[in-house]
Amino acid sequence: MQYLNSDKNTKFASKFASKKVTSLKFTDPTIRHLKTDKSKIFWCKGLSGFGIRVSPKGTKTWVYYYRINKTQRKLNLGRYPKVCLSEAHRLYNEAKTKVECGTDPSDELKKLKKQFDEELTVKQLVELYLEHSKKSGKKSYKVEEKCLKKDLISHLGKRKITTIEPKDLAKIFNEIITIREAPSSATHLYSYIRRIFNFASDMGLMRRRDNPCLDIKLNIKKKKRNRHLTPQEIYLFWYGVDKIKMTPIVRYALKFMLLTLARGGEVRQMKWSDIDFNERIWTLPRTKNGHLHRIYLNDKAMNILKEVGKYTEGKGLVFGSTGQYSKCGVIKTNLKPLHNRTLCQPIKRHFNVFKIKEPFTPHDLRRTGATILAGLFGRQDLVKMCLNHVRNDITDVYDQYTYDVEKKNAMNALNKAINLIIDSPNIESVPTFDVLRQEILPLDIILNRHEPLKKNKNMDFLATVSHPVSYKLSFDLKPLSNVT
Repeated sequence: MQYLNSDKNTKFASKFASKKVTSLKFTDPTIRHLKTDKSKIFWCKGLSGFGIRVSPKGTKTWVYYYRINKTQRKLNLGRYPKVCLSEAHRLYNEAKTKVECGTDPSDELKKLKKQFDEELTVKQLVELYLEHSKKSGKKSYKVEEKCLKKDLISHLGKRKITTIEPKDLAKIFNEIITIREAPSSATHLYSYIRRIFNFASDMGLMRRRDNPCLDIKLNIKKKKRNRHLTPQEIYLFWYGVDKIKMTPIVRYALKFMLLTLARGGEVRQMKWSDIDFNERIWTLPRTKNGHLHRIYLNDKAMNILKEVGKYTEGKGLVFGSTGQYSKCGVIKTNLKPLHNRTLCQPIKRHFNVFKIKEPFTPHDLRRTGATILAGLFGRQDLVKMCLNHVRNDITDVYDQYTYDVEKKNAMNALNKAINLIIDSPNIESVPTFDVLRQEILPLDIILNRHEPLKKNKNMDFLATVSHPVSYKLSFDLKPLSNVT
């Protein structure tokens, strides 16, 4: 059944629009079912100048009419349904704000179109892409910016984007792989460049099939991410790192990574103000996935912080870097974050000191701690909590408990495992993993009898539950012989 408006010229397929059409309350069902015999604009109720133009063929285009210097102007905001109702509202609000500030949004659009009509250089395309990534909230845009400026713009920045051929990019990749010996950097650069040209095709600047990366294959084998240290290698690392010539802060940072399962970047950016010494909790203000993460600091981690405090004086960054120490070991100048290679280079350059056969990186220390916990508890979900990995489950949306008590148990177990390993008199007497499990698990972990953490007024429920659940094993339950 069709509905007619008051002028009997416009047909509607919905009763939502059956009344007099001076203005409508815009909803998805109303917009979706709008029909007309001739082109007509329907205005949004309550929003001046905001409407949708409907053609006889069913094409729907969002429009915004406004006045600049007493002159009426029109701005197209995109077609429905590609531009949904919520997105049209957002574009309208942005344009209206510019008009109120005296800026004509259509002029800015013309400039952008003119820039697109002219063939862009690689440098201009990269700048547009990075600006789009920044405004869309992409976290890695700074990393991409650094890589693209170094390896792409420096070589091909002045070239037009349509003149770039696969051989031009292959030359850059080959140089990174063979001369610089950095295959992983070539892989990252390849993915960034491919995204840039895909972005250009999305903006209508070139055809997607003309992306020069489509005809390039790097043939680089991915590195296996399964390296972790055995108990004997942990022993060699712990005492070997003391023999390497490096600043004490770097030495403590490497050990701290093993004890907390934290990432290198998280350790380098760690601040004294992020630590609650009463609760022994380190709250990470920024995490890779954006989720709240609180790490319980076990005894050995607290001892390391005590030693590091002698150098950084308990202010600013915990593991800061200046390279300037006085004779007594106190840093003279203001602290700066450690460089991202500071933790890797000492291990790489002085690897022979450890007397370990297979090379390892600082990130492998995080994997080592996680592997120990997985072997002790046999619970991958607990390891995910300690690593702050996202659980791809709908329950994760509802479960906002931080599992501080459970993570405290895990960190204490890791502390005991490390102590049993490094307290061995020599490498031959380092306990096996089975011995570690037998020594650590029975008393503390299985029964889960640790005292809950005190309630944090700032975090409230996130710190701990008000009524912690007590768990009992089957042999703790009373026999059911009295049950009839």
